[in-house]
Amino acid sequence: MLKKLIELVRGKRVMLCTHWDADGVASGALIYHIIKPFALEINTVSKGKPFQIMKEDISEGSEVIICTDIQPSSEVLDMDAKIAYIDHHPFDAVNKVDFAVYDPDAQSAASLIFEKLMPDTNNPYFVFLALLGYFGDQGDRDAIPDTLRRKAFELIPELMQKRQSYYSDSYYYDIERYVSLLNTGKRRNWNGDIPLELLKTTDHYEPIVMGYHPLMEVLHSYKMELKSLYEQDVEVMDFGVAHCIIISNKKNIQGVLAAKHMKDKPIMVLNTVDDEVIGSLRVPDGFEFDAGSFLSAFNGKIEGFLGGGHEKAAGFTFSKKHLDLFLSMVKGCKTS
Repeated sequence: MLKKLIELVRGKRVMLCTHWDADGVASGALIYHIIKPFALEINTVSKGKPFQIMKEDISEGSEVIICTDIQPSSEVLDMDAKIAYIDHHPFDAVNKVDFAVYDPDAQSAASLIFEKLMPDTNNPYFVFLALLGYFGDQGDRDAIPDTLRRKAFELIPELMQKRQSYYSDSYYYDIERYVSLLNTGKRRNWNGDIPLELLKTTDHYEPIVMGYHPLMEVLHSYKMELKSLYEQDVEVMDFGVAHCIIISNKKNIQGVLAAKHMKDKPIMVLNTVDDEVIGSLRVPDGFEFDAGSFLSAFNGKIEGFLGGGHEKAAGFTFSKKHLDLFLSMVKGCKTS
């Protein structure tokens, strides 16, 4: 499978497209470093609004388009270019691409790349990236795939040290501290271009964990800028099937607010930005509720609605003019 990917990009102009979150930029960086020695040129974009790669995202002259952790739109699939799709999100058009690494049961795109393309790697940076993506998509600490876990303790043991959580009786691994930092790009700039550039422009994790890569200072400044926004007062409304918060903020902070205010049932935060609503849905551990499936059910029922994701975390966008309709439909959903 790895050989097929290399032959697909060899001597070609490649457009590498990723989702804007930690798994998106980590999986994108993995593919970037894999194909860099073989491709003629690699341009990149990291986005999430909308949760699709559109024709206007593609650089002119691209001969191969690679999408990691994000889907190509129908118009991209119709372009005169080879399409590679590397993801774990359900995708009905996977049979239309030229190359696929696809498993909807995988925890993350980055861990999927590790499993399918490089399980025998002894590259510490590749293991670092695979774990960042795994934890970025809420991977269970006690369920890390066996090969990835073994390689992590073998190649990056200092980042697999257990730390006591400040907020609960549980623990976390040292490497998990870098996930939130990678997400600051999408929250401040509505794209993951800076975090992706960070991961592209080094071939070892040391400049990141030691903090001397120039872009680490940029991401830390983003983190400090965003911190005050997370402390804002909000009204939590009970819509039966889920709690709901509505905000209006130019920054992409709805996911953090959802995680912060989540209690005993799912919670969604809707952010009205200009003429659009961008939302995040989170589900507490132990609660039987599939966030991705819940939101996917609205696709096609509300004009322009695009939603989906994972069991515990999902996102959605739609036109602000349909806000009242969406809220009434949520209120009408049956609780389990």
